[in-house]
Amino acid sequence: MELIFHEKQDGSLCAQHCLNALLQGPYFTAVDLANIAKQLDETEESQLGSNHTTPYGFQNMDETGYFSIQVISQALQIWCLELVPFLRQCSEAERARENPASQNAFICHYQHHWFTIRKIGKQWFNLNSILSAPKLISETYLAIYLAQLKEEGNSIFFVTGTLPRCEADEILSVCPFSEDTLSTSPTSSTKRIDKNTEVDIALAISEADADDDDKTLQRVLHSSANDDKELLDHALKVSADEYKDISDMELHEAIALSLTSLGDPNFANQNATRNGTDSINRISTEEIRRNRQLFFDKFSLDSNTKG
Repeated sequence: MELIFHEKQDGSLCAQHCLNALLQGPYFTAVDLANIAKQLDETEESQLGSNHTTPYGFQNMDETGYFSIQVISQALQIWCLELVPFLRQCSEAERARENPASQNAFICHYQHHWFTIRKIGKQWFNLNSILSAPKLISETYLAIYLAQLKEEGNSIFFVTGTLPRCEADEILSVCPFSEDTLSTSPTSSTKRIDKNTEVDIALAISEADADDDDKTLQRVLHSSANDDKELLDHALKVSADEYKDISDMELHEAIALSLTSLGDPNFANQNATRNGTDSINRISTEEIRRNRQLFFDKFSLDSNTKG
């Protein structure tokens, strides 16, 4: 888009920006337009007489830098160009309404703001000075966009005459911009674009924060779960070890008790005299082996006697 001459909004100098965008160069300054406005005021005053002078003058310009349609029209006459109302009841305007793409340029006005829509090469561009850069408009969308501007209350004029040639016009006639860069829905105000951009950024930040919160929560839960699992595994291991020690000890004592009672008839009487709540003393492996042998010897003796 660097090929296209585009002035960004400076104060209320939209008329200057509009004319220079149309002509594709810095042809007019605020001083130039102020001189034209002053000449128009003087001409109108001389024609109407001092009795028709308003308290505010003829208002072809004001202190903010705003210029009237008469100033713009007079500036274009220097280049043999003319502004024609888009809704004028004439054959020329009817043809423009039927096929807007057949024209070379449009100048629009809404609430003290002027801007240009112009064909450069074979493509149309919205050269509104409140836009950060020119916006490419498809030929199909041009009629829709003009209808939209009309519904919003814009005054629309088409420009007749031959526009001065410019470098952008020559280059884009041969190498037009790619359709991928089309802006299918240009707006008459960058405030709407900026607002949508701010909303998108806010949503993106909000989603990013939400993702970060989710990730943080997942890390906390995962860490907590790992800690709980480690504690549980440790408790189960300790419990199992203690249970194993107790079970092994009780098993040994039960075997010893069984073998001792079978091998020694006096064992029960001896244990009966002890405190019932005392635990049985652990018997050594040698004693268990000896008691087992006594049991088998006694069993063999009984079998021989019966035989």
